[in-house]
Amino acid sequence: MQFSIASLGEEPAHRFVPFVQLCEQLGYDSFTHADEKWTRDVWVRLALAAAGTSRIGLGITVTDPYTRHPALTAQAGATLGEASHGRLRIMLGAGSHFETMPGYASVRPAVGIRESIEVMRGLWSNERITVDGEVVRFVAGTLDFPLRPQDAPSVWVAGRGPQILATGGAVADGVLIGSFATPAGVAWAKGEIGRGLAKTGRTWDDIRLASWLYVSILEHADDPIPDGVRRGVSHALWSSRAIVTGLLEGVELGEGADEFRAFLRDAPHEWSPPVMAELRRLIPRGAFDVLSLCGTAEQVAQRIRALEAEGISEIVAWPFPAGDLDVEDFAIQFAHEVFPRVRGRVTRGSYQLVD
Repeated sequence: MQFSIASLGEEPAHRFVPFVQLCEQLGYDSFTHADEKWTRDVWVRLALAAAGTSRIGLGITVTDPYTRHPALTAQAGATLGEASHGRLRIMLGAGSHFETMPGYASVRPAVGIRESIEVMRGLWSNERITVDGEVVRFVAGTLDFPLRPQDAPSVWVAGRGPQILATGGAVADGVLIGSFATPAGVAWAKGEIGRGLAKTGRTWDDIRLASWLYVSILEHADDPIPDGVRRGVSHALWSSRAIVTGLLEGVELGEGADEFRAFLRDAPHEWSPPVMAELRRLIPRGAFDVLSLCGTAEQVAQRIRALEAEGISEIVAWPFPAGDLDVEDFAIQFAHEVFPRVRGRVTRGSYQLVD
C-alpha cells in the first residue's frame, strides 16, 4: 500500500514547500495538488515542490481537457517531468466550476479525456501529431525540446462515473476512484473499469488503482465529524447524486436516515448555499463511512486494509485535521499512527552507540 497526501492549494506560500518536504521526510510516496478553480496555481506550486524535494512523487489531482488544452498540459507536464526526473503524474477528470467561465463546458468528458491522453502521449513520444477528435483538436504539433521516456509523466483518469471509470480502464496508467471508501464501492467502480479493460484487451496488470478519500483521524470513534469532511462528502454526494444514492441502498445510515434519503430523492439539484447547507446538516453518520475515512487511527487502518484487499494499491488522502490540528500535524499523525498499522513498521537498522 502506498500513501499520498493531497493539497487543495490552501496553504500559504511560506508553508507550502516546507509542508511538501515534511511529507517527503515522513515517507509519503507522493504529494498531489488540485487544479482547483480558483485556488493557488497547480503548476507553479508543483514546480516549487519539485525544486525543494528529491524523492517524493508529484501529482495533479485533477485537471481537465477544457480549461487547459491538453497540448498545453503536455507541454507543462514535459517541462516539469524533465525538471523532476520523472516524478510527475497527471490525473484527468471531467472538471468543475465551469459556471464561472462562460464559453467553457464539460462536453462528453469521457471522450475528451481519451482524446487528451492521445495528444499528450504523442507529444511526449517526441512525435509530430494531429488529433481531429470530437472534443480535442490539435494539428501537426510537436514539442520543441526532446523528452526522455523516463521523464514523461504517467497519466491517470480520476472520477466516479461509469463512462469515465471505463475510459480509465481502457487507456490510463491508473485510475483514481473518487471518494468510495468501502469495498462495496470499490467493487462497483472496478466493474466499470473492467469494462474499459475488456474493450481494449488490457488486464488488471496493466493498471493501478488508487482511492481518493477525505480523511480525518479522531481521538474517539464518536467524536464529531470535522466540518471539512462534511463539506467534502456533501460535494461528492451532490456531484454524483444518482451513483452515490445507489451505493447507499441497503446501508445502515443511522439516526436521520429517512429524512436524508428523502432529501436526496426530492431536493432540487442545484448548488445554492441553502441547498448545500441543508444537505450537510442532514448527512447521517453512516454516509460518512461510505464516502470518507473518518475514525480513530485503528479504525482508519482497518478500513484501508479492507480497501487493499479489494485491489486498491494507493490511498490519496485529502487531510482534514480534527480539533485544533494543522495539516502538518495531520501528516505526522497519519504517518506515525496509520502507516505502521497498514504496512508494518519500517526497519531502519541499528546505529552505533557511543560512550
